[in-house]
Amino acid sequence: MAPSIWIKVYKVRITFIASVIALLPSITIRAVAQEPLQIAILGTAHHLKEEYKGLQQLKQARDYIVNFSPDIICIEAIPVDDSLSLQEVLPNTLKRADTLRAKLNSGLYLAPDISKQHLLAAKLYSTYNFYNAYYHWFQIEQGGDTLEPFGRYQRKLGNSEFGLIVYPAAMKLGINQLYPIDYRIGEDEFLAKSNKVFKKLFFSFKWKPLRVYLRTQRKYKKAEKAGKLMEFINGAEFQSSFSALIDDIPNRLPKSADAQFVKDYWLQRNKIMANRIVEMATKQGATKVLLTVGSAHVSHIKRFLWKEGHRVTTYGDLLDKVTKHD
Repeated sequence: MAPSIWIKVYKVRITFIASVIALLPSITIRAVAQEPLQIAILGTAHHLKEEYKGLQQLKQARDYIVNFSPDIICIEAIPVDDSLSLQEVLPNTLKRADTLRAKLNSGLYLAPDISKQHLLAAKLYSTYNFYNAYYHWFQIEQGGDTLEPFGRYQRKLGNSEFGLIVYPAAMKLGINQLYPIDYRIGEDEFLAKSNKVFKKLFFSFKWKPLRVYLRTQRKYKKAEKAGKLMEFINGAEFQSSFSALIDDIPNRLPKSADAQFVKDYWLQRNKIMANRIVEMATKQGATKVLLTVGSAHVSHIKRFLWKEGHRVTTYGDLLDKVTKHD
């Protein structure tokens, strides 16, 4: 072989090796990003009635979070960068946040008697990071301090999953930041069309899905009164009934565009939420993620995460193991 040809071959090999070496960092990053996550999901009720709140097994739910010991906690709240969801669902809260931001920028609250945590919560609120702001105000309140001068911005969360379960568990773990993953664009249309669909089911004598829905509602109220609400909404019966109801609606009304929209929207919302969990974990370098969401989301989010190869367990899985052991 002529020397010139050997030189050309040598140059090609060197170029190839250099290109492979240049790619190594990106290959490594992709490999890390694609590692299966360990995800635990706790289904919650967004609001507990005052008369039944004390009956619920909330300590067990908090212990589930603490014992899992996650790297991060993801919550059903709208992320700061999802401006369209925020504008659709929280327009008045955004206006209040803008007003507070203007006051902060003017130096109005730079008084020596206002703590750094107060100012941090106010800054979070003013930049639309609402549930982290509420979390810091919750911590201040739990410490026995007054919420003034920002008390009017704090939401009453005493009967919600945040005040009863998520915030106390996060405090016990020493976690000071929560990661919102919700998606709410198009929710008004979804709710309006859901109402239309249920009316069509009724007037078309499609009784089965209506019976499933009404039976589930009765059992929900019964479980709440008995202090077994968390067990019921995370249990296999509720989870399978709700997911089947959503999945089956277009089959019950095959000519209804609204029925197909309801299913498609619900799946899209939960798919986006599942994607945001993975994105947030990757960004934070987390391998263990605890997710708290309304119980209706659990089965579909779990399904999407499973399909991506992640290891997913739920509070319902734990309850099933305890029941079988007993």
